[in-house]
Amino acid sequence: MNRIEIYETGATVLIPSCWDEMSASQVVYAFRTYSECISKGGSPLEFQIKMLHYFLGISKPSASGLFWVKIPGVEERICENTALICDKCLSFLLDVDEDRLQCRLSFDSVDNPLPEVRMKRRLRRLYGPASLLQDLTFGEFRHASVALQTFLRTAKEEDLNECIAFLYRRRSRHSNRAGRCVPDIDNSNIAAAARDASRLEPWQKNIIILWFASCLKYLQSGTVDIDGETVELRKLFSQEDGGSRSSGYGFGWSDLAVQIAKDNVIGSIGRVDEEPLFSILGIMWHNFKEQKQYEAIAKTHKA
Repeated sequence: MNRIEIYETGATVLIPSCWDEMSASQVVYAFRTYSECISKGGSPLEFQIKMLHYFLGISKPSASGLFWVKIPGVEERICENTALICDKCLSFLLDVDEDRLQCRLSFDSVDNPLPEVRMKRRLRRLYGPASLLQDLTFGEFRHASVALQTFLRTAKEEDLNECIAFLYRRRSRHSNRAGRCVPDIDNSNIAAAARDASRLEPWQKNIIILWFASCLKYLQSGTVDIDGETVELRKLFSQEDGGSRSSGYGFGWSDLAVQIAKDNVIGSIGRVDEEPLFSILGIMWHNFKEQKQYEAIAKTHKA
């Protein structure tokens, strides 16, 4: 947390220094505010100032948006201080590409800030996965990964909606093998689920996609605990460690499903897709350790 002291009043305010320190409501406010600023042609600084006012609890700033007093000779100093605070404390909110003159939200948390969402002009809600996709099935995960990769290549809205459909659906009475109460997704109902996803607001879709991309990145580089064992995911996808030679979202996940089905560890590809994502990661980790043991034995014999 960043500590801001207001010397005139002696008050101290703590504001987040990264996305992980923000509550779900703060994340939602940031995405909605950013969407409004972009739609009105606002600048990155204007967005940061709105967020600063929000964190400081200033509900009614002046019309200028930069300061809340009108004293000759003081306005400029407050304006400069406000911009300085935004630069020093809130730069983490944005990822700025100066070469391409582009700016976007730099959301990088694996905690899901939008576990459920209401469709536009609908009373029904869609329900998403838990943080770090812990209750996602492997089939949902690999299909959503491929759909995201397709969307990043085509930028088509239908590809984006399909990706979200594998993650967010209406609630069902029965839970799947991963423990989530949503209907199974297949060719018979993917179109209906995608239509539901199309009814979400743009800022809602933005949260979902950036959060899912952040989870994908972490699942290829971080560590997780599975059945009491620490799994080093980086080693599973690192060429140097002999892991998967994946290079991009979704690459290799379908091949992995085929390989596990061939090994008959669980069953057919359909049965593999029904398994929780973390169960499949556990199998990958077991195979990785087994491979390393074989390599060590081979080196010993060769020596």
